[in-house]
Amino acid sequence: MIIDVQKALLKRGEKHLILLRSPSAPCFPEHWDFPGGKLEEGESPHAGIEREIMEETGLTAKALDVAGTYELDLDHAGAPTHRITIYNTESYFGEVRISEEHTAYGWKTRDEILNLDKLEPYIIKYFEDRTE
Repeated sequence: MIIDVQKALLKRGEKHLILLRSPSAPCFPEHWDFPGGKLEEGESPHAGIEREIMEETGLTAKALDVAGTYELDLDHAGAPTHRITIYNTESYFGEVRISEEHTAYGWKTRDEILNLDKLEPYIIKYFEDRTE
């Protein structure tokens, strides 16, 4: 069974919002991540990613089209275990207020992100697909 996870691209010019997961995070503690998470039962992908953005950043945003989908073997099971779907967003507003799931955030360019220690694997794949 593949676990579906939704992630959001929030951009300000050439910079992306990126969050640092807390040391107590069950998956990828102290790794940099885009806002997002799993859908709740009966929730549509767009509603789910908009909810996750609000919960994790305090921002209100509108989810748009899919920017990329990546199937990864995060459990080292020999086959994909997670499907990460990244959504473009628009019209976000508010001030960033990170949740207890994260300890820091930043607005960073592609190159700045790729130079961070401890990135979630899907972020590397996402930027490898692009030459922004």
